[in-house]
Amino acid sequence: MPKEQPMSNAISMLMVAIPSAIMASLCTSYLLSSHHKALPKDEPNQSSSSSSKESTSPPPNQDREKEENEEEEDEEEQPHHHLGPENTPELQYQLNLRGKVDRIYQHHGPKPFEFDSEVVSVFDDMVSRSVPLYCEVIDLAIYWFERYYQPGTKVYDLGCSTGTTLDVLVRATKAMMMKKDSKWKEEQDDAKTCCTFVGVDNSQAMVAACQEKLKWVADQDDKEDNSIMIDIRCDDILNVGIQDASFVIMNYTLQFVPVVRRQELLHSISKGLHPGGILLLSEKVRTACSELQETCTWIYEDFKERRKYTKREIARKKEALMNVLIPFTEGELRDALSSAGFENVEIVAKWNNFTTFVARKKAPVLSDDKSIARSQKKISVKQVTPHLDALFDMCPVYLNDYVEPKLLGTVCTQRMQYFAEKGAMSNDTLETFDEIARMIQQLPKLSSKTLVVDQPVLTMGDPDELTAEQMDVLHQCVNALKPWKKGPLCIFGTHIDTEWRSDFKWERLQQSLPNLKDKVVCDLGCGNGYFMYRMLEYSPKLVLGVDPNLHAWLEFHLFQRISGVENIKFEYMRGDIMASFPGMFDVVFCLGVLYHTPDPITMLKDIHKSMKGKSVSYISFKYTYYTSVVVLFYIYYIMYCV
Repeated sequence: MPKEQPMSNAISMLMVAIPSAIMASLCTSYLLSSHHKALPKDEPNQSSSSSSKESTSPPPNQDREKEENEEEEDEEEQPHHHLGPENTPELQYQLNLRGKVDRIYQHHGPKPFEFDSEVVSVFDDMVSRSVPLYCEVIDLAIYWFERYYQPGTKVYDLGCSTGTTLDVLVRATKAMMMKKDSKWKEEQDDAKTCCTFVGVDNSQAMVAACQEKLKWVADQDDKEDNSIMIDIRCDDILNVGIQDASFVIMNYTLQFVPVVRRQELLHSISKGLHPGGILLLSEKVRTACSELQETCTWIYEDFKERRKYTKREIARKKEALMNVLIPFTEGELRDALSSAGFENVEIVAKWNNFTTFVARKKAPVLSDDKSIARSQKKISVKQVTPHLDALFDMCPVYLNDYVEPKLLGTVCTQRMQYFAEKGAMSNDTLETFDEIARMIQQLPKLSSKTLVVDQPVLTMGDPDELTAEQMDVLHQCVNALKPWKKGPLCIFGTHIDTEWRSDFKWERLQQSLPNLKDKVVCDLGCGNGYFMYRMLEYSPKLVLGVDPNLHAWLEFHLFQRISGVENIKFEYMRGDIMASFPGMFDVVFCLGVLYHTPDPITMLKDIHKSMKGKSVSYISFKYTYYTSVVVLFYIYYIMYCV
């Protein structure tokens, strides 16, 4: 194996250990302002069986400062009123709102928000007063449902709460079926199947309220008329497989789903929709600009005051929703929907920081045989890679502990998109890599009794841990992964001929390593993870490797299959992902990467942004005139400030 070039060569490698304070001088520090947390499916009013949709505004704002000093008993003495807005001709159906007036946060301080029986008892009032355009969005749903529902398929309401939206859609469906010469009814009859409405919520109290609200369907239905079926389930929407659907509603629900699982949920919805099917998605969103976010929050809080919530109630509920409701930006939602397989994503309703999207799954294009033949020649179908996909961790739960909730959605979307692209590789390469992934998965998952990380040769596994058949698969896999870059390596007694002697560089690094014990470390441009495994000698808390090389990613997964080490992770991403990890790392290694980057200064800025205070980065690069200027700048700063 050839040794690395000596330091005295004309073009040599410089290695610099840079404290984070010095990085700050070269790289502009982008401080992340804290965003106000967005609110969820907010909540309803007072007991009234039926009321119309919200379209008229309540009385203008009154003097709220006096209200803060009033006794709680006086605050409670308000005249009772109907739930929701007054009846208006613009809305097609009245909303069936029930329960009590929302005064949950008037009498006691905040507690973590949850959809328990107390919230359910006032939920209809809560949402009708707290969610702008609540009634109008339900009214919009009727139009989209009428146009895009495919006869004989299912309709899902994910996070159905008390069933107000389902109630309106069922009424609308019955009305459409009763119309004379109804084409909608004819198509449904031709399908010879019923229209099934599926409501899902993980709150038993919500499900009970929903079933009670929709009880009239069973009571009024003709026993011989099975054209409409109602299926209300108490379950986690992440566990409900969407099947045979053409219309899915998810209003103010995704914002409560763990960020790392949102993409998984959207993929599940897309997969369960028929081509041309619709997802109607309403969410509270945040802005990317902290100043604008503060303005949006101010406007929204005034909106709630004008609907008779006190400042105390608003503040208490905001605190209760912290880290419970985590909103995306509109851009993040668009990206997530596109990644999930929705071809058309449009905003159809918006009020300040509340947005409703319509996302349509790609519909089949009807064309003649010649057009199909021409399109098949022009379009190259991406190679299917089921075994590669199986290795990819769709839910990187470990990131919950390190990435801010408001950035976690962006990170998850970016990693999904980048993996889906797979570096725009040819189908032949993808087919080869998928076969390698299949062989890796044929090997048993082990926590090998042999893992040597403190010697030049990284050694994993004893030969007696594998059967003869498994050893044969291992040898095939090792051969298929040639050429190996970083090493030296020995796996189950098989010595692997690597192109680089990375142990020489590690030996030089060891002379100036900081304390890595219990530290969060990043190896930017990690390759197959040789350096990450060598770092285990010093007991770090987490070592995260970042590299856009799918070949190296496969080698790393082979290591992980054998070693079972849990505190080493590999993100198949470009270096610009570092900006999405603000303040995460105690130590960043960037070894032999900078000179491969088209914009090294931006790379340095991103590295700096990812570092904690008093952290250190190690950067090695080829010595050229350009890089020498950077190095001299560092030296100048050290002489001046240290």
